[in-house]
Amino acid sequence: MTTFKALFNQMGKKKRRSVYLLALLQLVAASIFALWGILSNGGFSNSDKPIAWSVMICTFAPLADMAYVVLSAWQNEKEYSSQTWRLVPISSSKFYLANISSAIVNGLYLVLIQIGMGIITFLPAFLSKDVRTNIWEINRALSKEIHAGDFWQKFSDSFPIGEILSAFLAFLLFAILVYSMVTMLNLSSRTITDFLPDKHSKLIRFVIMIILIFIFIVLTNNLGSLLNQVRWGETTNSLIGFAESNVMMALIDIILGSINVWLLKNFHEGK
Repeated sequence: MTTFKALFNQMGKKKRRSVYLLALLQLVAASIFALWGILSNGGFSNSDKPIAWSVMICTFAPLADMAYVVLSAWQNEKEYSSQTWRLVPISSSKFYLANISSAIVNGLYLVLIQIGMGIITFLPAFLSKDVRTNIWEINRALSKEIHAGDFWQKFSDSFPIGEILSAFLAFLLFAILVYSMVTMLNLSSRTITDFLPDKHSKLIRFVIMIILIFIFIVLTNNLGSLLNQVRWGETTNSLIGFAESNVMMALIDIILGSINVWLLKNFHEGK
């Protein structure tokens, strides 16, 4: 039997190619637009030119992240349908978890690369006297706050650790929810159409997917209403709100995951 770790690593290697490609495209696009903004008259002002590269990296980051979600979801479904991957001697549950977890881990890896690119591309800003002066003033203000003795208290009030960890957990659970919903749509529609005549099967599958999408939209709206109850900065209310939303998303993830594993095990075969 293949171990979960071995399968996770192999799936991760394949998805990592997409991460490097998107990071490279983001860097190239940001460099081109930054250069255009510096050289053009209507682009960056003289004071903003030193940070143009870093700004464009941050601007293109959400686009690269969204592209990764779409691309990794497509890769997930492709691996579910691949006979080569499905012949790996491992249980359907471990196969499903390895596929989703490798996509999420590589997504986080892409974010770390983007942070690194943002830091590196900000280095030319230190050539600007204005930037160095602003950083020096910020550093002096922080030093005063630290010596005053209430800096860490203000920092913890502004960035409560409990809420940050809860928000990160909510992000992970939501990522699992997105991948699970896509897999649910794909596997369930394919399973239903497999029991129907080949004639008009594509049309029937399209109608089934529309119905399933409508159901998921209703569920997502209900979940969004629950998330709106979160009050950032009000420790008690926000932590309770995060806990409720996280428990709700975790339950939905478990339900969808169980259905997907059941479909993979009993009905869906690689081609």
